[in-house]
Amino acid sequence: MYFAKKIMGFFNKIFGGKQQEGQGMAAQILSQLTTDLNLSGDQLEKIKSAFQQFREKRKAAKESGANMKEQMPAARQQLKEQILSFLNDEQKEKFRANISKYKDFFQK
Repeated sequence: MYFAKKIMGFFNKIFGGKQQEGQGMAAQILSQLTTDLNLSGDQLEKIKSAFQQFREKRKAAKESGANMKEQMPAARQQLKEQILSFLNDEQKEKFRANISKYKDFFQK
């Protein structure tokens, strides 16, 4: 539990974003992925980078006045595909089996 709280604090500092019960959505997803999939340090860094790229795309789209509802589903799908590319076969299976846990993020 201590480790999970430390991770959440770290992710909140990095990703901020939409607050839900005091935690950024990206931080929640990353914490859940770390727990569910037993991510290695390397995988975690790659996934954090993918989330950061997603956040930058979201920010750029918002600043350009683009229609967020049209652009974000494709960006979320791309992020999901990137995450899957960093996982081993067992982790991919677990990710797909647990997708309902992450649906608030990936299916908005």
